Amino acid sequence: MVSLVLILLLALVAVRPANGFRRSVHTAAATTDPRPPPWRHHVFLSHRGPDGRHTFTDHLDSALRRKRINVFRDDHDLPRGENVTEAISRAIEESMLSIVVLSGGYASSEYCLDELKENGHRVFPVFYKVSPDEDVADPSSSGVYKADLDRHKRRHSYERVASWIHALRSISQISGWVIHDHT
Repeated sequence: MVSLVLILLLALVAVRPANGFRRSVHTAAATTDPRPPPWRHHVFLSHRGPDGRHTFTDHLDSALRRKRINVFRDDHDLPRGENVTEAISRAIEESMLSIVVLSGGYASSEYCLDELKENGHRVFPVFYKVSPDEDVADPSSSGVYKADLDRHKRRHSYERVASWIHALRSISQISGWVIHDHT
């Protein structure tokens, strides 16, 4: 866990603007640039709540927050009274990078699958109790995601499910961490 947090910190430092994560009062007053800071959140944490809420995801979230990394996590930070899809899409846009915790139930959530498609920035995958090669790389024909995707095929258009499968295959090609929690 410590090495994951340290690597993410290094990645954040590597992509942050020269004046830090957000402009200080002094910097904002001294500049003539009227644009707001490029990011509202350092990290968008994509996860399926029930799979890791009281284990890995909570520990990762806590470790990042202790390091003063601004994390957006939908089960903590989603504004009440707003459209969930729009609020999550906006949070992804306003985040510097995403950490995607792919767990056994990740593909059962349409929200999670849509979050994968939305990511247009740097993504760090964490394969939590799933195999990037077997479960994620070929999700519709084998592995833990097959049943969920079969259910989605009965409820959604071919194009939508195909886009989710493509997003899962794409993230399986990104070097990440494989975590086998022993709780």
